[in-house]
Amino acid sequence: MVMSLFERAREDPAAAYEPDRFLAFLTTRPPMRGKRVADTFAARRRFVRFMESVQLELGVCFSNEEWDRGFALDEFVALVSAKAAKPQLSLRLARQHLQGAKVRRLDDPIKFGVLALPLLVGAVAVSNVIIQVAAATLWVVIVGGVAWFANGERRYLARLIKRVDGGAA
Repeated sequence: MVMSLFERAREDPAAAYEPDRFLAFLTTRPPMRGKRVADTFAARRRFVRFMESVQLELGVCFSNEEWDRGFALDEFVALVSAKAAKPQLSLRLARQHLQGAKVRRLDDPIKFGVLALPLLVGAVAVSNVIIQVAAATLWVVIVGGVAWFANGERRYLARLIKRVDGGAA
């Protein structure tokens, strides 16, 4: 099952890969060394999609340290198997992640709103209505986008808890 999820997540499913650093091969141009995916936005999105699909499909939850680690294929399969054998641990971890996501759902938009506050100050300070509207709109887009992403994380974790809890029962 891990391999089918890996093949679905890869940029080029038919490309060769090295089992010792299979995560690096989620993208067509893997990094020259290391077990992790390339450090680009596209590669990180592909990696997150893969890890989230493994969690949802197999009813497991990875710790932050496991998300940050590079794995060989056999290590990863063994980790998933060990986690699947103890669904209560995954359920507890998913609930902890959900608590953090609920806090971030409120905290992150506030933080980014404060960081982007100069846009609103600039909107008030200038006399050009177009610049005022543009700056205020940009502030709303930033804060709204952060809120949207934070809420998406919360929704994903709620689905993961349902999946793990269903497997634990």
